[in-house]
Amino acid sequence: MTPNETVLWSAELGSLGVIVLLALADLVYTRSRAAAQSLGFLGIAWLFVLLLSGLLPELLPTYNTSWLQSAQVLVGPLSASISSYWTGVWLSARKRDRLMEISLRAVTVLCLASAPLCLLLPANWQLPTSAMLTLLNTALLMWLSVRAAQLGDRMAWGLALGCLLSLPFQLGLYALALGNRLPLAVQFAVALLGLLAFSVLGIMLWLRNRRQLRTQRDVPSEIDPITQLWGSMAIVQKIIAAQRRQVNTDSDGLVLAVLVFEPEKLAAQVGQYGLNEIYAELARRLRRQVGVLNPVGRYYDRCFVGLIETLHSPKLMRTMGLRVAAGLRRPLEVTSPTGYRVTLTLDIGVGLVHFSRATKDVDQLLHDAQHLAELARQMGSPRFQCNK
Repeated sequence: MTPNETVLWSAELGSLGVIVLLALADLVYTRSRAAAQSLGFLGIAWLFVLLLSGLLPELLPTYNTSWLQSAQVLVGPLSASISSYWTGVWLSARKRDRLMEISLRAVTVLCLASAPLCLLLPANWQLPTSAMLTLLNTALLMWLSVRAAQLGDRMAWGLALGCLLSLPFQLGLYALALGNRLPLAVQFAVALLGLLAFSVLGIMLWLRNRRQLRTQRDVPSEIDPITQLWGSMAIVQKIIAAQRRQVNTDSDGLVLAVLVFEPEKLAAQVGQYGLNEIYAELARRLRRQVGVLNPVGRYYDRCFVGLIETLHSPKLMRTMGLRVAAGLRRPLEVTSPTGYRVTLTLDIGVGLVHFSRATKDVDQLLHDAQHLAELARQMGSPRFQCNK
C-alpha cells in the first residue's frame, strides 16, 4: 500500500470503530439482547474491513500472510450468515412472511456451510467464491428488506438502503483483496460508501432497539398510559392501513380480540392498583405472543386488540389462537391492597377473525372478534374461537 492508501484506510477503520464503540456504549447502557446483536453485527463488519482492506499487513509487517488469506476467505461468508440470521430476527421474519423466513434460513445455512468449503477449492478460486457468496447474501438481504417495507415495516427501508450502499463497498474491498490496484480516488469512494453504509445500518439498528425497548416517542394521546399499548383510535387506523397495503401484497392477516371477563371481581380482590398491574402484565404477554412488529392496542377498558398483518396461511389461525390463549391464561402474581402477592388465573376469551384486502368494514371486524371471544368463554377450554 502507498502512504496515502494507508492513511485512507486507517481513517476508515477509525471512523467505523467509532460506530462500533457507540454500539458498545448502547449495550452497556441498555444491557439488552438487541444491543448485543447490534454490537456483534457491527463488530464483525469492522473485522471484515480490516482483513480485506489490506491494512493489516501494513500495521503488522511480521503477520502470517498464509493465515491472513484463510481469514479473508472465511470472514465474508461467516459475516453474511450472521447478518442473515440477525436480519431475520430484526425483521421478525418468522411471524411476518413465510418466503422471507425460508429465504433467510436457507442463505444463513448456505453461507455457514460454505465458509469452510471455500478453503477446499483451488487457491485462485477461494476468495472469488467467498466474494460471490457475500455479495449474493447482501443482495438478497436488500430485496427482503424491501419486501418487509412493502408489508408495512417502514424501518426496513433504512436496512435496504444500508445493503444497497454495502454492495459497491464490498465489491471494492474484494477487488483490493484480490490484488487489483484501484486508483486512490476509487478507493476513497469505496471507503466513503462503507462509512455511509455503516452509519445507516447503525442508526437503523439503534432505532429498532429503541422500539423494542418501548422508548420511542409517540403522541401521548395515542398510547394507553397503563399498558403502554396503542389506544383505540390508533389501532383502528393501523388496521385500515394494513387493509390498504394488502391491495398490493395480496396477503392474508388476522385481527384478534382478548376480553377480560368480570374485572369488577378482580378489582374487589386486588384493588384498582392490582387490576392495573393485571392489565399491564396481560399487555406484555400479548405483545410477546404476536411479536414486536405486530401492533397491539387497548380497544377499551377490558378489551385488547392485536393485528397480524401477514399470515402465512389461514390454517395457522388455530395454532395462533391456542398459543395466545395458553400464554394469557398462565397464572400471574399481583399485589393485593394489604401488600401480599396474590396468584390469579384470568377469565379471558380470545377471538380471531381472518381478513384480506376484500374486507372493508373495520368496525365489523372488531365486532366479530369480540363476539368470538365471548363465544370462546362459553365454550370453555381452550377459550378461543376463530372464523374461517
